Amino acid sequence: MPDNFNAQEQAAIPNVLSQPRFATYLAEKQNSTVNALRLYHWNALVSSSFLFPLHIFEICVRNAASNAIESYYNTQNWPWANAFEMSLPDPAGPVFNPRRELRLTRTRHATTGKIIADMKFAFWVSLYTRRHQGRLWDQYYAREFPNAGALGAASHGRKRIFEISDSARELRNRIAHHEPIFRRNLHDDYNSLMEAIAYRCNHTAAWVQRTQTVSTLLPLKP
Repeated sequence: MPDNFNAQEQAAIPNVLSQPRFATYLAEKQNSTVNALRLYHWNALVSSSFLFPLHIFEICVRNAASNAIESYYNTQNWPWANAFEMSLPDPAGPVFNPRRELRLTRTRHATTGKIIADMKFAFWVSLYTRRHQGRLWDQYYAREFPNAGALGAASHGRKRIFEISDSARELRNRIAHHEPIFRRNLHDDYNSLMEAIAYRCNHTAAWVQRTQTVSTLLPLKP
């Protein structure tokens, strides 16, 4: 993976990336342009490699939540269930608002499946807060995460899934905006994603583990 970068590339690429963006990498590599370019390249590659485990993780947690909602409210059309809508927080101000997110997403789609796919990940993270413990997770946590017995009570498991999900949301957002992730503990990030996937399905976790490239790239950090 190491690239020596010729003189023209060393002059041109940082300008294309922009000096403010590249400055983070230069500072990390003591103003060595070549080493900063190597780090930038690695950061981009490892960011891309995380998309697969993040993809499977997000589908796991959102489908688990959707299943629990459907069971509790006894309807496949739960996005239109008034009782569910009223169970969601409705904060004022410039913060994420789950109730507003549900209403807005409903205006764009006519089926539950389309709504599930289009809802912001922050919505699904919010369903793993303590607010929903009694309605959703006391009854359905063990069913949706059948391999999580070692975590003990459903409240402990729900809290752990929330912690992993919130951290994954931050990682996902940084990757989506092409931001540096090299200062994160990426080994922990990867292990946490795999932990949560395995709580839902060991076979799915084994497939991700077998086919992902994160673990190959992490030791190559320049």
